[in-house]
Amino acid sequence: MITINSLSGGKTSSYMALHYPADYNIFSLVRIESEECKPKDKGIVKYVSDKIGIDFIATAESDFTLYAMRELEQIIGKEIVWVTGETFESVNTSRKALPNQVWRFCTTEMKLRPIFQWWFNNIGEKVRMGIGFRYDEMERADRLSTSFKAVVGKRGTRNKWEEIEWREGYFPLIENKINHYNVSQWAIQSGIKFPNDSNCVGCFWKGLQQLRKNWDDEYAKMQWFSDQETENKRWKKEMTYNKIKKIGLQTDFIFGTGSGCQAGYCTD
Repeated sequence: MITINSLSGGKTSSYMALHYPADYNIFSLVRIESEECKPKDKGIVKYVSDKIGIDFIATAESDFTLYAMRELEQIIGKEIVWVTGETFESVNTSRKALPNQVWRFCTTEMKLRPIFQWWFNNIGEKVRMGIGFRYDEMERADRLSTSFKAVVGKRGTRNKWEEIEWREGYFPLIENKINHYNVSQWAIQSGIKFPNDSNCVGCFWKGLQQLRKNWDDEYAKMQWFSDQETENKRWKKEMTYNKIKKIGLQTDFIFGTGSGCQAGYCTD
């Protein structure tokens, strides 16, 4: 069976890619259309554009993720396939809403669907997919979906949809009892500069204090997230992102723990 490692861009899945090789390594990039968030480094912009096959403007994730994936490819000595779907703005517009903890369509559309589409176009048979869940978060493995609903053709003028069983999950870090400490020690020694807080900078799964800290660290991207909100569209029910900017910063809070996305892709 063909094997694929699904990479999130953070430490844990990168550890998996190096220590538990697969036939393919795939990273799905979340794009936004904000020129204010565009990396100043023209070299990394060109690198990403070449990787995804279209002009790259910016990402909702930390720019350190872009560099980390470039460096990881050199360390593992094997190509990392980059895929990408519609931009965040396009997805929000088509759904006429913002994703939230109840309706988590962002991960489906911008992480999972591009990987599935690459699989559909290039492999087309059931694969064994490595997912970077650690031993200290093994409960997440139970929530992994192995099927995906997608358009497979036409029925007259209408799309023909089908639920496709396309993968089985493989959790090498759980099987080998690799926890956060093991991964963190490796990350320090690797020389790769991973983002301090992984996944989308303004992910609604993150706590208020982490989002407040990200206003200090990633102002332009947090402003982008804030600008998407309206009176009737919110990322979090507790408060708007503009109000989060104004709350006090809890200095003893442990930052950079990631979002722990329940969909199974956005994870450090």
